[in-house]
Amino acid sequence: MEFSKEQIIDLISAYHQNTISDEGMQNLKDWLKINPKNSSEFANYLALLKESDAISELNKIDKEQAWNNINQSLNKVSKPDKVRRLHQWLPYAAAVVVVAFVSYFMIYQVHQEYDFSKNYNFAEIAKAGSVKAILTLDNGEVMSLDNKLASVITEKDGTLIHKNKEDGIIYNRKAEVKTKLIYNKINVPRGGEYSLTLADGTRVRLNSESSLKYPVQFIGSIRKVELTGEAFFEVAHNADKPFIVKALDNEVKVLGTKFNVSSYSDEEYVATTLVEGSVQVEVLGNTQLLKPGFQAVVKKGDNKFAVNKVNTDLYTSWTTGVFRFKDQSLEEICHQLSRWYDVDFFFTENQYRNLRFSGAAKREKPIDFSLGMIEKMAKVKFAIKDNRIIVGKPNQ
Repeated sequence: MEFSKEQIIDLISAYHQNTISDEGMQNLKDWLKINPKNSSEFANYLALLKESDAISELNKIDKEQAWNNINQSLNKVSKPDKVRRLHQWLPYAAAVVVVAFVSYFMIYQVHQEYDFSKNYNFAEIAKAGSVKAILTLDNGEVMSLDNKLASVITEKDGTLIHKNKEDGIIYNRKAEVKTKLIYNKINVPRGGEYSLTLADGTRVRLNSESSLKYPVQFIGSIRKVELTGEAFFEVAHNADKPFIVKALDNEVKVLGTKFNVSSYSDEEYVATTLVEGSVQVEVLGNTQLLKPGFQAVVKKGDNKFAVNKVNTDLYTSWTTGVFRFKDQSLEEICHQLSRWYDVDFFFTENQYRNLRFSGAAKREKPIDFSLGMIEKMAKVKFAIKDNRIIVGKPNQ
């Protein structure tokens, strides 16, 4: 019997909470016998669940105790210089009281404003993403690529851009040699994804909230494109024309390979993950050669690489319609969900941002599935307020 990641997470969560059925326990045992590596995965999930149980309660400030502490300090002032010291203490005493009351008020408001006890339909405000993008031609004309109707677009140099029902857009090669580069730009909004095939045969898959600027025909000794956001490249081999992806300060140079580049403007790092072939990553004068199965991460504005061997599926699974998380913070997970489902998250407490999870979910599923999976693994709840998803937990 085959088990999906979702099923395993449900089984381990039920086991952890002592709510697993006899059938569930048998399925869990069967899964553990399938592969020796499953025992390690079981231990990792269980450790995450136990760590989540250790989250401390929300800090509660007792305003009366805060005032009593201040009173005691004031009463310890000796009589000879009582007036002078009282004047010294009053600003600080007032500040402590204000902080105590404001903190208490804010915590009280958090509990009052967000009702985590309701059964929310999160899909109402967070629709799963779809195939959609905006294409900007060289003359500035803007075209929507949302509909599934096939069509042909002609650029001013005669290049034909075929828009297919399923394959996105495809640029046809031109036999005649051009002397001037003509650029197109494709923008994929939040809640979208899109694929295109460039004139050299290179296939590019763009993730949500990403854009790519590229020539409609490659001229000269290099093939260069500019990326913002995330994309997976399958570069057509051409030993005479290296393919270069410029992502902020990074330049990824290849001849023919498969790799993923993540360079979102609102994230601190740029990551290049190599699946096949070899790539050279250059940033601010420093270069790094990658082998398959390795990832180079560099902080924006810096040129020092962190190179590690990784499971490339974790960083490319989005191209196959799957979210995969391994020991990622809840803030990072929510950030990815926000792009795909076009919804914003708000954390009532910073401590929830740092909860770490492992799991998997199909992108086509409603967001309720992912949120429900997270709730099963930790003492955290989700609510809706003003079209935002609130992360917290019920008042106890």
